[in-house]
Amino acid sequence: MYHPTKVIDDIAKFTSQRDKDLLAFSLLKSLKNMVVSSKSSIISFDNIGRILSMIVYQGDTCLIKDANIEVSTELVEAINYMKAALIDKYTLKSANGYTVINVLQHDRKSEQYLVIDLANPLEKSQSYFLSGILSIYVNFTALLEESQTDELTGLANRKTFESSIANVFDEQIVSSDKIQNDRRLVVNKENAKDLRYWLVIIDIDHFKQVNDNFGHLYGDEILIKIAQLIRASFRHEDLKFRFGGEEFVVLLSIPDRAGCEYVLEKFRARVEATRFPNIEKLTVSLGVVEFKKGTFHVTSIDCADQALYYSKDNGRNKITYFEDMLASGAAKLAEIEGGDVDLF
Repeated sequence: MYHPTKVIDDIAKFTSQRDKDLLAFSLLKSLKNMVVSSKSSIISFDNIGRILSMIVYQGDTCLIKDANIEVSTELVEAINYMKAALIDKYTLKSANGYTVINVLQHDRKSEQYLVIDLANPLEKSQSYFLSGILSIYVNFTALLEESQTDELTGLANRKTFESSIANVFDEQIVSSDKIQNDRRLVVNKENAKDLRYWLVIIDIDHFKQVNDNFGHLYGDEILIKIAQLIRASFRHEDLKFRFGGEEFVVLLSIPDRAGCEYVLEKFRARVEATRFPNIEKLTVSLGVVEFKKGTFHVTSIDCADQALYYSKDNGRNKITYFEDMLASGAAKLAEIEGGDVDLF
């Protein structure tokens, strides 16, 4: 029997989290205290049914997977049935036991499901507690999402940037004890060790003229459209932020600079090719620096900022890499690390 005091304790633990991954881990850990399961997971899909990520709790560890994710055909068919039938929970019986599926999120952008593998079906009391905990989890997740999202564009806001960027190189596997005792810990992607990271600052060229000529409401429409282009141009797992004004920040995870150059140039050209009412052409300038483990994230931001202003001072509508500035003598890393840091 799942004791009421344990319910309250688990709710207090997972609603104390301010990171969505840790919140998911806390939920899965709470469920382990309630039901005996061989594995529980939270699976996220995009709006066309592709798997974006899977958070797995098995044994004493939690793991984020964002590549090479495999799920059974039966599970996919069950989820498709749930969507078609407009139901939010379903139990799938198999030769190995039972799989309980619950909808955690379903909107026009993405879907998220809780999947619990069990040897025996849930008891009535367990189903009752599960429904209650999931209702609280869903409501709290919505509040957390709202607090971390820029109201105008829907991208992550500046307030969430520092904690997100500082945790890029954290361990990808976390023990249940760490989840319980270290609420600051954020888990990174499973394939992070094979990637390099690129910090990109994006600034809309001559945006002040847009506001001056057409008003701030029209300027807001431009910001919304640029945010849409950012979402369309970068992957789900890339971190995307609006810093305020006309400035955006993206953290790309790409194995090499050539790949980074291809993705950013495609984005720059896409913005330039987009037609906006009343504006002959709108462009963006970008500053880029490789984000390395052991480098203070404020230093990396300042380096990318230097590269951005080099782009804007040298014709705009272009991409500048800070490493190229170093190589040409246009910047000196020691001076930047020792100087004042201005976060926009």
